[in-house]
Amino acid sequence: MWNLSPREEARMTDHDKAGQARESLIDSVKGKAKELFGAVTGNDSLTAQGQLQQAEAEQRKEANKERAVADAEAREARADVAEASREGAEERRSLNAEADADKAAVDNQEAAQKRAAEQAAHQRLAEERNEADREAERKEREAKAEQRAEIHDADSQLADALEEHREAAAESASAHAEAARIRRQADNLNNDA
Repeated sequence: MWNLSPREEARMTDHDKAGQARESLIDSVKGKAKELFGAVTGNDSLTAQGQLQQAEAEQRKEANKERAVADAEAREARADVAEASREGAEERRSLNAEADADKAAVDNQEAAQKRAAEQAAHQRLAEERNEADREAERKEREAKAEQRAEIHDADSQLADALEEHREAAAESASAHAEAARIRRQADNLNNDA
């Protein structure tokens, strides 16, 4: 493992935070683009997916902010420990023990805060995903019900049209038969005359 000075460690942490911030911003922009494209094209699923992606990016951004605060507190605590260790030899021994205890407490607190923030973010994300899934399923059920109703209407219209066609064909056949009967009578009258 590398031994980094606190300044180098802070610089690497800041670089990592900047990368995470850029990633969150890019995801947010992608999500907004999906939302807008979905809204323009009428694709509710894409709109919901874009909104979810924006929410995830915002949650990561908030989690990164909380981590940054925890990191700043940890760096401040480490600076306090370093200052205490520069003091006199007798005082240093007693302060080192206290500083070690403080550092462990700060590290434990920092780890607990990070875990709590990540758990809260995961919980919010899971709830939002579940809600988006339920909404998509509801819309799909509505679309299928509407499609079934349209098919039923089309079947009814087809049955009505077939019935009208059958009645028209029967009327036409009856009219042809009547015309043929009248022609035969006329032919018989002409033959008799």
